[in-house]
Amino acid sequence: MDTSGFYKKVSDSEWWFAPNFVYYKDYTLEREGNREPIDGWEWHDKAPIEYIEWENNEINKINKYEKLN
Repeated sequence: MDTSGFYKKVSDSEWWFAPNFVYYKDYTLEREGNREPIDGWEWHDKAPIEYIEWENNEINKINKYEKLN
């Protein structure tokens, strides 16, 4: 699975991921264009370890919730 893309840590409990582009009023980031870090967004050729750990934690929370219900 291709995990390359733009990643942004919003808070300790939230990450944003955009595989191909980020369009904002003041800047544009694109897989095949500008990849310069800006406003917390960074390009990664594969998912950062911190993101993977956060994602696994979120999945575990969902699995625990589903087992309770």
